[in-house]
Amino acid sequence: MLPAGHPSVGGWVPDLGGAVSLILLVAVVVVIVLYRRRAAGRVDVGAMVRRLLEYGFLAGLVLGTALGATGLLARAFDGLRGHETGDSEEMALWLSLVVVAGGALVGLLAWLRRRFRAAPSEADAGGWGFYLGAVDLGAAGFVVAGVVQVVGWAVDGWRFDAWMAAGAIVWTVVAVVHHRLPGRRPGIFDLVGSAAALVGVAISLAVVLEHLLDWAYDGTTPEPFLGLGGHGTGEWSDTADDVTGVLAPLVGFAGAWLRYWWWNARRTSRSPERDGYVLVVGVLGGLAATVVAASGLFHTALSWVLVDSARDAGAVAHFDVATVFGALLLVGLAAWAYHRSEVPHAVDRQSGGRDEVSRLYDYLEAGVGLVAATLGVGLLLGALLHVVLPAPDDWDGDVAEVLAVALTLLLAGGPVWARAWRRIQAHAGTVPEEASAVRRIHLFTVFGVTALCVLVGVGTMVYLVLFGLLDGSLDVEKVAIFRFPLAAIGATAGVAAYHGRVLRAGLRAVPPSARPALRTVTVVGADLSDLVVRLEELPGVRVVHRLRLGAPGAVPSDPDAVAATVATTADDLLVVVAEDGSVDVVPVAP
Repeated sequence: MLPAGHPSVGGWVPDLGGAVSLILLVAVVVVIVLYRRRAAGRVDVGAMVRRLLEYGFLAGLVLGTALGATGLLARAFDGLRGHETGDSEEMALWLSLVVVAGGALVGLLAWLRRRFRAAPSEADAGGWGFYLGAVDLGAAGFVVAGVVQVVGWAVDGWRFDAWMAAGAIVWTVVAVVHHRLPGRRPGIFDLVGSAAALVGVAISLAVVLEHLLDWAYDGTTPEPFLGLGGHGTGEWSDTADDVTGVLAPLVGFAGAWLRYWWWNARRTSRSPERDGYVLVVGVLGGLAATVVAASGLFHTALSWVLVDSARDAGAVAHFDVATVFGALLLVGLAAWAYHRSEVPHAVDRQSGGRDEVSRLYDYLEAGVGLVAATLGVGLLLGALLHVVLPAPDDWDGDVAEVLAVALTLLLAGGPVWARAWRRIQAHAGTVPEEASAVRRIHLFTVFGVTALCVLVGVGTMVYLVLFGLLDGSLDVEKVAIFRFPLAAIGATAGVAAYHGRVLRAGLRAVPPSARPALRTVTVVGADLSDLVVRLEELPGVRVVHRLRLGAPGAVPSDPDAVAATVATTADDLLVVVAEDGSVDVVPVAP
């Protein structure tokens, strides 16, 4: 058993919900791979089904062999420690898995090796890459769980779990063996692993910081006020024990993050997938955590001033929760700042370097702030309408609490939106900005959602009036309900009107005759992610990448020179990159 007060492995290792999430992520990867292959017109249904059966069977054999080896190694660990090693039935199960599944695995691997030698292109197939990535992610999950358990046992006195320790060793071997096999897993698997590990690191680090801030808070609280609601003694020994209990998951998830992001995904060239991960998971996730933490701090302070009941337990008890929000704020700011540095092309606001990634960065930030500020306006209007409209007899809402939440959201979200929107509008009126797909999607989405909220609010009030007239029950209580749709209308009508005006102005600024004609540039070569990304930055260009069969891995080329050549023409183009790096740009018919 674990010592009292210490977390168990189950609290830190993904359970059934985590398994479901992993399955969903894998399904997304499958969809992406199939879509990209279908777009290239190279989907062979028969070969796809064959590979699915082969590699699925291979994955099952790997799992069975690994389970058997884990069981045998766990029994060995128990024997070395002088513990019971289980009964004969259990021993027979593990041995049978190793013998049967392991033997079949060796035979299947030998057969696949011969086929790969006969057809080297088989190792470049999407199915094989997907298998390598799926096994790698699964092995990483087992390794992280085992490392968490072992580190917790070593530094914090957790109960030694022979099965978890053995699993970490066995699945490490599985990962190393698969890493030496031919073929490459898709880079998106590194991004999925990075995202999962980043969440684990962020949560673990936030818990560590919360314990440290809580200790500092208790230690700096004036002694006369400790009796007014303080809950801790401020002793470092207790805090040290709490921090030590979090070291195990922090080490495990940090190792996974270093492997998937720092040593793999971070070193890859720019791509839509990589930029999307950095912006959505890193920048947007860090910004959202920052806004939530700032909102919590603002609300804690405002509720102390505005809500009478908040002062009942004393200042020390009331502001104690600030340590949680403070830890979340530090982690959110760190994640935000770091991932901003990984997209310097998006942070750089020079007039000549603004692309769709730069715009996405700005509009994501503006969206987070706008949602928070709009909710704040809605709650503020609701609090004001509570005073104007008669309230029903059973109404027990605390206006002061609602007002505190409203001001919190406004203080947290308003500056974020204003800062991002100033950057956005600095480029408004130009053809590249107004014709941007990111800008159009943002404006249409905001206008559509807020306009729908207005319509729903109006429809709700019309329904209540008509129902009350037809039923003869239109009274003060029904009128009091109007505060909710009126607050929603008041908060969203202005947002819808403003973004609708901005959208119309953009459409007038870029008439169809002024918009760049969309042309197709087909790139034929091997791994040309740098060139493809550079061409996608050109206005009015749709890039299609066709993988050259039998081509080596990376082909050297000068993306800027090719992009300059493409920019000087107005035709559809075929860009063929040879194995020696030479480039042939050929105009083709649409």
